[in-house]
Amino acid sequence: MTEELKTTEPDVTAIEPASADAEANAPEPLTPVYKLTIADNVVEKIAARAAARIDGIVAMKGNLFSTIQEGFGANTLTKGVSADLLDDNTARVELDVILEYGKSAVDVFDQVKDVVVGDLQSMTGLLVSELDVNVVDVMSREEYGHKKGEDKKAKDVAPAMPETAEADEPSAEPQKTSATVVSTGL
Repeated sequence: MTEELKTTEPDVTAIEPASADAEANAPEPLTPVYKLTIADNVVEKIAARAAARIDGIVAMKGNLFSTIQEGFGANTLTKGVSADLLDDNTARVELDVILEYGKSAVDVFDQVKDVVVGDLQSMTGLLVSELDVNVVDVMSREEYGHKKGEDKKAKDVAPAMPETAEADEPSAEPQKTSATVVSTGL
């Protein structure tokens, strides 16, 4: 018996050159997307640290929430600072400060503008479109140290009772108004 060997040619399908339409519909190469996101609390921390370097600011004045946090031993680095990111490039910052007695509020405000706006610009690239500095109290550094010493003693005696806002204390003083100094050209 003889075996016959069959040989077959491979099936080759003709490949046509790509048409112009196929090239036009081809996906474009991916372009990398780079995005930097700055959180509100980062802006607040930068502003708080910058304000702490200003001669004439005794301290930042926090709200009731920051006072409660301090009562439980938390370190509130952003006490007295509020920041809002208005868009990807712009921020609004508000500071509540205790002015050192004998210092010029206008001079301190000018320093705050330079330092806070400068630090935010250099560290984040954000432009500060609005900066509000509220002088909420005035006292000497000695008065502030004494007050903080009394506050610490009160917390040691009654640690379950956090320091409350001064608004909780009855006062016979008349309602106070405030003055605003507006400066343009941050």
